[in-house]
Amino acid sequence: MTRVAYFAPLLYTGGTQRHLQQVVRHLDPRRFSVHVYTLRAGGEVADELRAAGVALTSLDVGDRGATPQFLRGVLRAARLVRAAGTDVVHGYQWRPALVGAIAGWLGGARLVVASKRSLTGGDRSARIAWRVIARLADTVVANADALRREAEAHGVRARWAVIPSGVDVEHLRGGPEPAAAKAALGLDPRRPVVGTIGRLEERKGHGDFLVATRAMLGLANGLAPQVLIVGDGPLRARLERQVVHLGLGETVRFTGSVADVRTPLAAMDVFVLPSHAEGMSNALLEAMAAGRPVVATAVGGTLEAVDAERTGILVPPGDPTALAAAAVGLLADPARAAAVAGAAARRVEERFGARQMVAQLERLYAERLGAAA
Repeated sequence: MTRVAYFAPLLYTGGTQRHLQQVVRHLDPRRFSVHVYTLRAGGEVADELRAAGVALTSLDVGDRGATPQFLRGVLRAARLVRAAGTDVVHGYQWRPALVGAIAGWLGGARLVVASKRSLTGGDRSARIAWRVIARLADTVVANADALRREAEAHGVRARWAVIPSGVDVEHLRGGPEPAAAKAALGLDPRRPVVGTIGRLEERKGHGDFLVATRAMLGLANGLAPQVLIVGDGPLRARLERQVVHLGLGETVRFTGSVADVRTPLAAMDVFVLPSHAEGMSNALLEAMAAGRPVVATAVGGTLEAVDAERTGILVPPGDPTALAAAAVGLLADPARAAAVAGAAARRVEERFGARQMVAQLERLYAERLGAAA
């Protein structure tokens, strides 16, 4: 039995957190036992993991590095790793990966792995941390080649493995009927819905989406689209003010975070991802798996997930006019939208299924443990 310790950020509803949940769910229980360590306590995903019988420990390292609290948390983690006879330490995102890499090194783990699942951008602390992590880890896993290229440009030297994100295709296909989903969300079942799912933060481009919404209303030729924004984050109040400023109060609905994306996805006639920068978006893959036609900006890992014009429509980032035209084009041509959605669903099933992703991760663990031995 291979003992795996996963180091994770706060376990709220987010792409990395849901990804980890899938990993834990699909790892072969005959070969792997799992313990999840979080840097801070809390989050609905933590409750769900506990309910599923997953061992979970909060290290309470605080919000800042190089403090006595942080150091105590790292040393405690190292003691726990050693006491459990942990074989593999695997950290997700830079702070948990840094804590996990140090704890794994001090605690005698046979293999240290780190997963880079988002672009570093201008975050100097993250750039420095990934250079340190790469020295301590045997392998750094990226979920898109765009992340590897960016990290190498920032001086990260590592053994890389690119393992795309995976989504639970069977689960996502089990959503309600579109009319029922719209009604459940307080939307008009007779009108089309254009929507997005994601954390409300600057890089996700929600401001562009709202400007595009105003343009859509002018282009839609009587279709009267409704807009659904699923997710929460630091920009929510600003975006709500923008809705008022643009006169979109009767058109746009914010849901906040949702535990199950199947209902909002079923309500969407078109899914949009207006990001300025993106690694590999779980929300995009989930929309494709659920059979939604997608419009996305041509950035980062999205270029690896979407085959332009066949499995989705790609537009330039920061171009609300192009975003609006592409979304209205799909609404106005149901046959084309259905063809794009069908091709997208097949692509995700073939390349981005959760079971395929976990199988690749299992092979990586086995190969690197064998090399270490």
